[in-house]
Amino acid sequence: MAHCNAIPLRKLSDAKPIVRIIDDWFTARSLGLIVEMKVGNGLLILCGADLMSDVEKRPEARQLLNSLLHYMTGDSFNPVQQVTIGQLADLFK
Repeated sequence: MAHCNAIPLRKLSDAKPIVRIIDDWFTARSLGLIVEMKVGNGLLILCGADLMSDVEKRPEARQLLNSLLHYMTGDSFNPVQQVTIGQLADLFK
């Protein structure tokens, strides 16, 4: 996968990503590419893929962004996992 970073989910207890990444079968770390969650009173999708750079040459990035935005504005977007702002901030340390 190009233009992507795995999101380490070990800091989010019981995280169930929409798209899971398996690094290898030896370590089997809990990683995600797309994760949805509730943070405070808001709803969030966290995506490890770069959906903004060079999109005129990357139709797959444009389509994934379009699909995520469509999903987030629909009735199906209702994350069940609740995380704190602190837990979310720990992902970026």
